[in-house]
Amino acid sequence: MTAPLVSVCIPTRSHGRFLGEALASALDQGIDELEVLVHDDASDDGTADVVARCGDRRVLHHRHPRPVGVVANRNSCLARARGRYIAWLDADDAYQPGALAEQVRLLEENPGVAVVHGAAEIVDEAGQGRRPWRRPFDHDAVEPGTAAFGELILANELTTSTVVARAAAHAGAGPFVSSGPSSSDWDMWLRLALEGAVAYRASTVARYRQHAGSISAATTAGGARLRCDVRVVRRILRLAASRLADPRREARRAHAALGARTLLLAGDLRTRGERAAALRAVALAARLAPGVMRAHSGALLAATARADEYACHRLTRLLLGRLAHQLEGSRFGRSIARAAAGDPEWDAALVRVADVLRRVTPPDAMVATATKWDPTLLHLSGRRGRQFPDRRLLPGGYPRDGAAAVDHLEQLRRAGLSHLVFPSASRWWLEHYEALAERLGGPAHADEDCVIFDLRAS
Repeated sequence: MTAPLVSVCIPTRSHGRFLGEALASALDQGIDELEVLVHDDASDDGTADVVARCGDRRVLHHRHPRPVGVVANRNSCLARARGRYIAWLDADDAYQPGALAEQVRLLEENPGVAVVHGAAEIVDEAGQGRRPWRRPFDHDAVEPGTAAFGELILANELTTSTVVARAAAHAGAGPFVSSGPSSSDWDMWLRLALEGAVAYRASTVARYRQHAGSISAATTAGGARLRCDVRVVRRILRLAASRLADPRREARRAHAALGARTLLLAGDLRTRGERAAALRAVALAARLAPGVMRAHSGALLAATARADEYACHRLTRLLLGRLAHQLEGSRFGRSIARAAAGDPEWDAALVRVADVLRRVTPPDAMVATATKWDPTLLHLSGRRGRQFPDRRLLPGGYPRDGAAAVDHLEQLRRAGLSHLVFPSASRWWLEHYEALAERLGGPAHADEDCVIFDLRAS
């Protein structure tokens, strides 16, 4: 049997409700020399029926009788792939029309490129668009493997369902390894970057579905994914030491990046009310980047323990700025520098809104602020309150629809909330969640900087 040009590998476990869309998107790429390998990790949801209904001879289904896990299933799929190029597609994602064909064309025309990836659009469980995935470039690009590795060791820039690699590069990189279910892909991309150049396509390649049953969702809570990432970095740095011009520099920068990501995780955990996990994250950051953290980790731990959100916010920005200095010249370093510096216009607006709050609300007001979980407004206004939405009650951060937004508002009102404020940058809430805007009615105050609702009157 003639080997196909492309093997699309779809490892899956119980994602039958999404698999049909993934298969259709792979088969409709205009590539004749194609095989699609569905490797089923003992699914119990009718995945085999979805494959059978597809009725395309290019689709090959292999089912493990017992669960073998994410890594073993990926390796099983990789071992059976016969194509010159290996494309990875998660069963809950889907290609954009013609995107895979364009990536294959790029590999055919650029023999020095080991792997190509591209932009992705985040969609919800129903397939509705949410926002673009973060983009390393705003244009097509090809980076030498060593340069790409230097960026990739700081943060995973590749979305699995946009990745296509040469089979020869995969052979050189070796199999997936058990660094953790959510990090084994990053481990592989780092090794592929050592096999040749890395290309990027700025046009959207795939739709990346976020839902409660995904691997990334299951491993993010409490920092499990980050702990996996720490293991990846340490393993890869040992493996690649002889191939790097300055392995000590790469190690320092990689640990600074991990420290920055851990500080951001600590902030995320605090907003969800997971104080013990936030304390563990701060302690981990202190171990990962001791030179930067030494002078302030004690103060940050103390502020976290006493739930002083504003002190945590200020100390985190200070430490992120110092870590960004160690990451200078990198894409991830620039993003951390932006997080540390904040937005001067936003900061100035919060000062003005705080003044309005002091004038419009009574001293004993209980205020919720839609400030992207930034505690500055509450601190400056001197008002008691909480963030809106309150992630302790709504862990996902955003209501799924207007009715859920109204339910969340009523939860806060029953807890004693008296006023709700939307700074100008957050007014999109009132446009997106129309039911919430209708429930709130007319504002008690509105100007170019903010809208304030008095919930006692509604």
